[in-house]
Amino acid sequence: MDWELVQAILFVIAGIFILFASLGLWRYGPRKNVVYARIHIAGIIDHACILTMLVLWQPFTALVALVYFILTPVAFHSIANALYDKEVTP
Repeated sequence: MDWELVQAILFVIAGIFILFASLGLWRYGPRKNVVYARIHIAGIIDHACILTMLVLWQPFTALVALVYFILTPVAFHSIANALYDKEVTP
């Protein structure tokens, strides 16, 4: 198989995952008490983008993707933890 074909297939799969995750984020609407679900869906979208960046496998892109892969869950956890500790009503 040609490498460009494999990359194209993986881009399409990642795009479908991003689309479904975005639709899930949009489906909740302005209801209360779904902040944690929205944070989770945003994390799924970010990880699909990270996997897409890793498929490119350029040296700088791979470095950015690996750093982003480490920092994104930490950021989402910090946001959720701050909301939980402050008992903020969304």
